[in-house]
Amino acid sequence: MGIEISADVGGTFTDFVVRDADGRIGLFKSSTTPGRIADGIFAGLTLIATRRGVGLRDLLAGCDSLSIGTTVATNAILEGKAAKTALICTDGFRDTLLIREGGKADTYNIFVDYPEPYIPRYLSFGVAERMNAEGGVETPLDEAAVRAAIAQMKEWNVEAVAVALIWSIANPTHELRIGEILAELWPDVPFSLSHRVSPTLREYRRFSATAIDASLKPVVQRNIAEIETRLATDGFGGILTFVTSNGGRTSTREVLEKPVYLCLSGPSAAPHAGVTLARAEGVADGNVLTIDMGGTSFDVSIATNWETPMHREGLIGGHMFGVPSVDVRTIGAGGGSIARVDAGGFTHAGPESAGARPGPACYGRGGTRPTVTDANLVRGLLDPKGFADGQMELSVDAAATAIKDHVAEPLGVSIEEAACLIALTVEQNMVGAIEDLTIRRGVDPRGYLLVSGGSAAGLHAAAIARELGMRRTLVPDVAGVLSAYGIATGDVRFGFARGLFASSARFDHAAVNAVLAELQAEGTAYLDRMRVPDARRSMVFTAEARYSGQVWQLTLRLPAARIEPGEGLAQLVEAFHVLHEQVYAVRANDPVEFTEWNLLAIGHVARDASEAVRAEPVGRAEPVLRRVFLQEIGGFADIPVFDGAMLQTGVRLTGPALVQTRLTVALVPPGCSAHVTARGGLMIEVG
Repeated sequence: MGIEISADVGGTFTDFVVRDADGRIGLFKSSTTPGRIADGIFAGLTLIATRRGVGLRDLLAGCDSLSIGTTVATNAILEGKAAKTALICTDGFRDTLLIREGGKADTYNIFVDYPEPYIPRYLSFGVAERMNAEGGVETPLDEAAVRAAIAQMKEWNVEAVAVALIWSIANPTHELRIGEILAELWPDVPFSLSHRVSPTLREYRRFSATAIDASLKPVVQRNIAEIETRLATDGFGGILTFVTSNGGRTSTREVLEKPVYLCLSGPSAAPHAGVTLARAEGVADGNVLTIDMGGTSFDVSIATNWETPMHREGLIGGHMFGVPSVDVRTIGAGGGSIARVDAGGFTHAGPESAGARPGPACYGRGGTRPTVTDANLVRGLLDPKGFADGQMELSVDAAATAIKDHVAEPLGVSIEEAACLIALTVEQNMVGAIEDLTIRRGVDPRGYLLVSGGSAAGLHAAAIARELGMRRTLVPDVAGVLSAYGIATGDVRFGFARGLFASSARFDHAAVNAVLAELQAEGTAYLDRMRVPDARRSMVFTAEARYSGQVWQLTLRLPAARIEPGEGLAQLVEAFHVLHEQVYAVRANDPVEFTEWNLLAIGHVARDASEAVRAEPVGRAEPVLRRVFLQEIGGFADIPVFDGAMLQTGVRLTGPALVQTRLTVALVPPGCSAHVTARGGLMIEVG
């Protein structure tokens, strides 16, 4: 067995975890090239090869797998760089993407317009056709109208086509026929059919997911083709996989067929990493709150009893991508978040980011506006010569100048006080994101362990925990590459779905079991392609279910791959009653309706993910003193800086202190204490 490499392509840095055949793990970081994810990946691979004393070709020749988490899909949507896409829909439904589900972000503000639809109305083509809810043909498909729409699309230089018809989930015949016509008249244009992308009951969610999926196909195809070509040229013969929104890894085939699953590709791996590391540290209750603060964004997720919630309501740029996703809250609060003072004298940090280019002012790449990284450098919390694994030297003078010009002078405070204010501002933003995911949903964060990930988070984690009343925060040994570690230790998985209505009052066992058999065959073929041994396979069947007359469904796990008449159906209905009572405290005697059937095919990781990772030393065993400005003590103080790799298990520290490794640094604030865990992480007890 060869080495396995996992990469998380962020907006500022690309993080790597390399696992050797003997289980040893190496951690690496390289700069991301904006707009060209392949460059950042290959820069990192070259760095890894150099550090290991081999050539890139030798490294890749011995590599069994390369797994990538990327924001290419998310960035394409946010930056408006997805393909020019047209929509073919049922006549009369051209405004589905505009009206959405009837609401606005600020419901009661009549001066706020609805956001622009993902596909403009002039590129939405209604064609005469209609299926009814039972799958019968009410109106035959007007193929002439389809051909006319395609001709108009060609004139307007459309690059991708989304096809979403009403009740195609009950009978996809018309969507399939439109696909055939597109393949015949316009074989070079990529298209997406809604019943394949997201066979959900609600048309807006299905339309939106399909529109996003189609618009991403040219972008994703181009990026993956470049990566595959360069890997093949350099001798890679292993399996290339990508992380999807459900947190699992899958092959390029699934990603190319359904690129909408790349939405939240990078952030979705961090929750698994947080849970894995908490288990390894012996956390008993399974209540884990994971944060991941990178250069551009701040991601937060929560797991209760080791379970991270999934949902289908993910939004990017205000548009719902509608596929099963890990519940992650993301805001623009990273090390590169730009600070400013508004006309009223209030300080802001983010969401605008300096990114990798030009980056924070201290990078010396042309940036002149202050960022969170500049603030931490001025406070003395960062080593200017050891930043990002020693790959760049930071300029304290440039950081101080940027803070002075844009924050300190407008507020009439010192540069150091302004730097503390920037840090406090971004911490309040992060606290707000956590409160959205916890307190505003009735969850008390005080009963959770805070797992801190990302190179920038360790300096803020204890302050965040203190603000929320949390008692402990873990800065793990892999904190600097948390999402990449989540990729490395995560499962292979992909979801498959079918739309089929069934009621417990008149349950069609033959039709339902036929759908479940199709899903099982599809999942088996997928795991075969992914080379997953039988012993490491599992298949999780679920259904979207509700009481008759309800609007919303609950996700109900099925006990088996078949539903037998009599006792089998009775057990399934009873399971729904129990689930509904758990969620809503109500149990009814109404018939249960099933609207969608799903399968999650999983290939479990073979190795124990709890093995300890000890980073290479970056300095001396004894601490050195560094002059640091801390708001808690009202000024400068000389505090000890420890090399995290040299600290032995069980060593206890008293704040204020800094613990530095190759890829990250953690602050133990005044009034707090910490100890080194068996895995080499830092457990901070928040005072």
